[in-house]
Amino acid sequence: MFGIFKSYQVEMSPEVRGRITDGGSPVVDMKVIRKLAYEGYQKGKEQVEHATTDANGQFSFKPLVIKSRQPGDLFGQNMLIWQVVYVKRGETIYHLWSTHKTWNAIQPLSDLMLQLNCDLQDKKVKHQINTTDYGGIPEQVVGSICHWQGDLISTYYNNELISSYDDI
Repeated sequence: MFGIFKSYQVEMSPEVRGRITDGGSPVVDMKVIRKLAYEGYQKGKEQVEHATTDANGQFSFKPLVIKSRQPGDLFGQNMLIWQVVYVKRGETIYHLWSTHKTWNAIQPLSDLMLQLNCDLQDKKVKHQINTTDYGGIPEQVVGSICHWQGDLISTYYNNELISSYDDI
């Protein structure tokens, strides 16, 4: 009961860094969009930021941490944060990162958001990341054209588990 008046540090997004290529060549001056939303902050209004890739195709966003009472509320404690980072070329949208996560920082997700190194020719996959040991859930799903590997990551293409990106 006493937690309802306490403000919590809510990680809307950790620092984000990445690089965009097309067939291995850097994509220069491409607008990268980060959208975040959380019902416990500004009534769920989307927070939208833009970055532009440099001469090497690199971009970054600063972390966004807010204060909210929702994590201490009986009905707000399970509200998820929507995170998406994407680029658009013509009519095509390329998701570098798309997920719903809990309000607290989750180290494996934060680590991956520092590695949004994506090639526009890569296929979008779903990464299932086991974040249980880090305060998250066993199957945190992230949609992305970025390709990662690791002990905590299982990758799916067309709902089928793949063992190598050469399989797609």
